[in-house]
Amino acid sequence: MTQIFLNSLIVVLIASAFLTTAISALSSEDRSLRKVPARVRTQRHPNTDRRS
Repeated sequence: MTQIFLNSLIVVLIASAFLTTAISALSSEDRSLRKVPARVRTQRHPNTDRRS
């Protein structure tokens, strides 16, 4: 009986953690739309295929 209760408690905790994560991810849509400046490195030594 105690083991069933503990297993149920763990399932409830995992489900609440999952729901909390999903709700916070869905409510922060403005974060995903924000543009982040990124630097693009140019290749100093391009890999050219020289066949003769």
